[in-house]
Amino acid sequence: MTRPNPFVRASLTLAVLLSLALLFAVMRLVRANGVFSGADTNFSGSCKTIAVAGVADIEIDAAHHLALLAVLNARAPGPADGIYALDLAGRAKLTRLPGTPPDFHPRGIGLYHTANGGLFLAAINHRGGGTFSIDSFEVTQKDGARALSPVNTIQGGLLTDPQDVVMAGPNSFYVSNGVTGKSGLTRWLQGYGVLAGGDIVYFNGMSLREVVNGLSGARGLVLTGDGGHLLAAGVTGRDLISLSREPFTGNLTEAGQLDLPASPDRLALDGNNLWVGAHADLFSWRAAGRDAGARTSSQVFRVALSGGVPQSADQVYGNDGSQISGAAVGAASGERLLIGSPLDGRLLDCNLR
Repeated sequence: MTRPNPFVRASLTLAVLLSLALLFAVMRLVRANGVFSGADTNFSGSCKTIAVAGVADIEIDAAHHLALLAVLNARAPGPADGIYALDLAGRAKLTRLPGTPPDFHPRGIGLYHTANGGLFLAAINHRGGGTFSIDSFEVTQKDGARALSPVNTIQGGLLTDPQDVVMAGPNSFYVSNGVTGKSGLTRWLQGYGVLAGGDIVYFNGMSLREVVNGLSGARGLVLTGDGGHLLAAGVTGRDLISLSREPFTGNLTEAGQLDLPASPDRLALDGNNLWVGAHADLFSWRAAGRDAGARTSSQVFRVALSGGVPQSADQVYGNDGSQISGAAVGAASGERLLIGSPLDGRLLDCNLR
């Protein structure tokens, strides 16, 4: 009886293992990027369009009937980028706030209200040279005119791919990194969801440190009103994760998770409802990011929360991209819904009914 050659047997075993690994990677790639997925077209309300270079994020200050927008053209950052205000109680007119540095291109923003009525804003600044910083400001108002007064600029090696920022205090914040890999291949595998590699870092007023890792494409962040939970969007995980927060240390522990039928991007809170801008097919979304002539679908979900944990999601807005392409954010105040995209030169100002 002829015994199998040990080298041949080892080669066959290795080939089987490599085939299984490749199959697993392809399955992860298909699922993480929503290949063959589409957006249901639906919306029961009405929208009007406001021209703008592009909208990367929206924060609503309900106490002052104000929306603050991170205006950014993702394909071609330029001098129109900045922080803009929209008075929700008055005319639908965008006003750029002065006070930002010359090289300022905000990718994500977060607000913080102090006990005495002060308002602070932090922004992820994707600078022209490719570096990142977290720039913070106090939002001031004099003679009816709002402006930004610079407070701090934070940089560091832990800001590997910052996507969004949420303020936990006037001098503290959390930042999501979509990928953390050092090599080009690792970053590609993480960026396309084959490997999990996103994280969340915390700035306590003095230094940055990682508090959560192993996330699939960490994207939008929001803190619940009581500050007890941090909600994070996983763009390649196609899920929302709720993290319990320890206020003194800033440490986070997972409290719950909700799968979505799309890839969540930016998050906005309105009472017990979480509003989520999302993308059905990430390959289509990336193609639209490279080609201004391409259109990609837009979705906005309303997610019910209980105890800071997401329970269920309903699509409120869906479009094939003809009305707005690649919407990243939906933010609501009452019956008002604002929808923005950094890939489209428009903001949708919608009534939910």
